[in-house]
Amino acid sequence: TAERAIADGQAALGRQDYTAAATAAREVLQGRPGPRAQDANLLLGEALLGERQFQNAALAFNDAYNVNRRSSRAPEALLGLANSFQGFGARREACDTLAQLRSDFPRLSPALAQRVEYSRRRAQCR
Repeated sequence: TAERAIADGQAALGRQDYTAAATAAREVLQGRPGPRAQDANLLLGEALLGERQFQNAALAFNDAYNVNRRSSRAPEALLGLANSFQGFGARREACDTLAQLRSDFPRLSPALAQRVEYSRRRAQCR
């Protein structure tokens, strides 16, 4: 099932087995992902970031965001997109994405807000 594949992919991600995580995500996306499409795209983006495939990661995070721009996982997708932009040197786009994240989602969990702030400092956003 999609749930099992995503759980396996998350476990692989935790072990830094990025290839297995990406494979699990793609398995879900190639099937009938339904409501798990956003989760699968986020998993794929994280796996591709781990493999330093920043442009492909950006595409996966963008797809995750576009699946449902108002979901509870949408801020994670924008953060991943910003981190992907940073990875391939698109600092302005990273900062613009982080600004959008803060504008669209002003009430982030403390843990996610901390990750966003770290990303802003790393990208040297104003």
